[in-house]
Amino acid sequence: MQSQSPENIPLSCNDDAQLIEQFQKGDTAVFDTLFTRYQKRTFRLVQRFVPNHEDALDITQDAFIRAYQGLGDFKGQCQFYSWLYRITFNLCIDFLRKKARSEVMVYESDESDELPMANFPDLRSDSPAKAAENKELRGQIQKAIRQLPPKQRQIFILRHWDGLSLKDIAAVVGRSDGTVKAHLFHAHRNLRKHLRPYLQESDV
Repeated sequence: MQSQSPENIPLSCNDDAQLIEQFQKGDTAVFDTLFTRYQKRTFRLVQRFVPNHEDALDITQDAFIRAYQGLGDFKGQCQFYSWLYRITFNLCIDFLRKKARSEVMVYESDESDELPMANFPDLRSDSPAKAAENKELRGQIQKAIRQLPPKQRQIFILRHWDGLSLKDIAAVVGRSDGTVKAHLFHAHRNLRKHLRPYLQESDV
């Protein structure tokens, strides 16, 4: 599978469905388009759990191999990326279990994976003093997210970093919409407690 620039391919759920339909009718070459479209996003997901570059590449490749093998039976109950996310997440968990880790840790990969800052003080400043304060704030945000219970942390990331709907999150984690909402509510509450000194009037 050859890599192209995913930024040049629009993310369309309807288009995904059309590609999947073509694949299931025998045109397996269209899988390259799905791979190109989601490879970068999937690799970033893996790096949150497995920061080692080579391990993350292996897991990403394995996720797409499994998706390719299973796409013929894909029923479309959820969006393609939600399904791919679940495959990838399970591979990360398996990897970490093999490494004898007892808890999934979320790692910061690059600036595109940062927590949306709409509800925090403006981090753009030319002042060295302010820059130092903002660096501390970013560290506090990352620390607060890492301290969330694993299920709350996973759902928070799916919602605020990956932008999935509550329905798609429920499909990814295998829980009801109500359970997802409850975990998200508790995640917000826990983050507010930890980040209270930095919050503006609006909530996390």
